[in-house]
Parts: sequence; structure tokens; C-alpha cells
Amino acid sequence: MTSEFITLAKTERATRGMNELPLVELPHPVGTISLEALKKIAEAAVDSIVTGLTQNNGGSEAATKDRERPQEGEAAALTAVPRDPAALFHFFAARGWTDGLPILPPTRTAVDAMIGAYRLNRDHVLGTIPPLNGIATVEKIAANAVMAGCLPEYFPLVLAGVKGLLQPGFNLDGVQTTTGNVAPLALINGPCRNKLDINCAANVLGQGWRANATIGRGIRFVMTNIGGAVPGLYDKSTVGQPAKYTFCVGENEEESPWEPLHVERGLNREVDAVSMFGCSGVNSAVDMASQTAKGLLKTFALTMIGGTTSGVTSTEVMLIICPEHAAVLSTGGYSKSVIRQELFAMARVSFDKISDENLELISKRRPLWFKNNAREIGAVDRPESIWIVVAGGAGAKSAYIPGRTGTHLQTTKVE
Repeated sequence: MTSEFITLAKTERATRGMNELPLVELPHPVGTISLEALKKIAEAAVDSIVTGLTQNNGGSEAATKDRERPQEGEAAALTAVPRDPAALFHFFAARGWTDGLPILPPTRTAVDAMIGAYRLNRDHVLGTIPPLNGIATVEKIAANAVMAGCLPEYFPLVLAGVKGLLQPGFNLDGVQTTTGNVAPLALINGPCRNKLDINCAANVLGQGWRANATIGRGIRFVMTNIGGAVPGLYDKSTVGQPAKYTFCVGENEEESPWEPLHVERGLNREVDAVSMFGCSGVNSAVDMASQTAKGLLKTFALTMIGGTTSGVTSTEVMLIICPEHAAVLSTGGYSKSVIRQELFAMARVSFDKISDENLELISKRRPLWFKNNAREIGAVDRPESIWIVVAGGAGAKSAYIPGRTGTHLQTTKVE
């Protein structure tokens, strides 16, 4: 017995709209080698680059683009697969289409159900997903959402998340190929949190919630199956992190004393929104003793400075503040703006705690801190780069999440 599923992006370049694009392969990584060694690599690649630019690539640019774009009404290819769940999993895993965990088969019926409820054009292209510039059609995204275990009700949030990844400010190419442990965090705001039973409270960053788990996983599958960010091949993360399986949370708007993130970003409170944040690992900010806002902010500042000493710098960072800590800060008269100003002033590291080599690196990336004989560096370059979200349940334990250099949070309205 066989079942049919919609063909996903395969490992060959031809399925990612790059069948005529010449590539020049270079050694990786290059971040830790000397400038002289880097120059030699660049010089050695010149001949290959010239050949790639001047050879016959099989037709005009317009013809190539026509081949890349799905034809109107063109049906996706179907492939026969085993019906047995274990055999099905082996089939997908052998082709690199999973994250190592079991998936649901993206049958024509399942994908149609994902798309059909919203009357979407299945061939509509949202954009191309780096590093291999896979074409992200509504249908391909739906197939990955099915594989991840999403319900059709979740699909608009997956689409909004993918739209956020595709914004230039997110720097998806850098997130996909870095040796760092960057993962996209999908943060959900609006009434959909309650309608879809998205976890915003206890264990909000943890397991056990279908909506959170599958929405984040669906977005990750798009990055891998359409974009080609296969671990060890184009995803060059040195150690990675568990959030690369899935990372999706809802803001606990009901217990927040401040306006939610999407309102800060210019949307109405009644609007549903997904904010995508490229981040590294979660750091616990535990403070069960401080009863004042000043004391609590000292704890947050100490948590924030950890990554700076290693030379790993962030464009933006995020604090996920639990309701108990948020109440202490609010009672003390602290708005989000004041919290940002205080933490910007406190979360700093003196130069003598950073190695000379890292200081040289940071001086190139963040020259602002090396003027006027300054002797310390902050976790971020400006207070506005500290995002503040309220989430979690009972207990005096918050979280600090550094971002990635060159990545900016993107907020997208859910259509």
C-alpha cells in the first residue's frame, strides 16, 4: 500500500531554483584564520569566480527566472511513499527531510486542508529562502507545516513567521549559515494566543504544548527543507542549541503591566502578530530575594553581561520577564523605557575582563565603545536594542536571550 505526498525540496540545487547558478566553494569557517590566510583563499578563488561568471549558463537571465517560478496552475509532483508509519519515517529521514523526529506525511489531502481554509493561492511565492534560495510557495510552506504537526488553524502564524524571516532586517542568510548557535524565536501576540491555546504561562519556553511546538517546528522545516540549511552542509553551527528544533512562545499579555510587544511595534492590541527574533541560548535570570526594582535590575544586568566577555556580541537582546518580576518592577514605577535605560547603564563589562584578541575584534564590530578612552563595553549599543516581553508562570525566574550580530527583530501582522 502506498500514499502520496507533495514533493519537498531535495538536496539537488535544481529543486531550489539554482540549476543554472555556478557556485564556488570556499573553506569554512574563516572567522578564526589570519588575514594573510584569508587573502590566499580569496586569491585562489579568483579563477573559479571568473570562469563561473563568463561560462555559458544555459540561457538568458529571463529564461532562468521563468524556470524558477512555478507555472500558473502547475500541480506539485507527487511521490509514492510507504504507508507504514515507521517505514515512512525512515523514508523521510534518509532524504534529510526531518529534524530527526517523526513527522506527519504531507499528503495532498493534508496540504489542501492546510491551505483550503484560507482560500490561498498555492503557487503564491513569499520569497526565496537562503542559503540555496529555495522558492517558498504557499504550498511548500503548507507541506512543511503538515510535517511539523500543525493544525490548519496554525497555518497563518507559520506564514507570518516566514514573512518575518524574509524581511531584509532579519538577515536570514546570516542566521542560516553562521557557526553560531542562532535560532529563530517566534513570539506570538494578540487574541489568537487564547483561541489557539498557545502557551504564554508556566514552562513557556519548554515542552508540552502542541501549538508552540509545531508552529516553531514548521518554521524550522521551511528553513531546512526549502532553504537547504542542512546541519553540517550549509548550516555551519559549531554546537547548535535545542531551540533549533523549535522555539515559539506567546506573550503573557494578561499578566503584563505594560503594553505588549506588538503594540510597541505599532499594531493594535486586537491584532494578531508574530515577531521573529534571531537569538542564541537562553540564560536564566533567577532572583527570589530582591523586593525592589533596583535590586532586581542588578540581577538582570549581571545576567546580561555574560556573553560580552567572550567577544560574542549582539545587535539586540531580549528579556523575558516573569509576571512576579514584572510586578516588582511596575510597583517600583518602572516603565519599559526606564528599564531599558537602567540596564543599558548597568550591563557593562570592563576591558580588563576581556582578552586582548577579543577586544581587537569587538573594536571593529562596535567602535562606539572605543572612543574617548572608554574602558568598558555594554551588552548592546543603545537602550532601544533591549526588547522586553512578559511571559511565564508563577515563580521568580526570568530569562535573558542574546540576539545575533546583524539580526533585527521583525514583527508581522497575521493575515
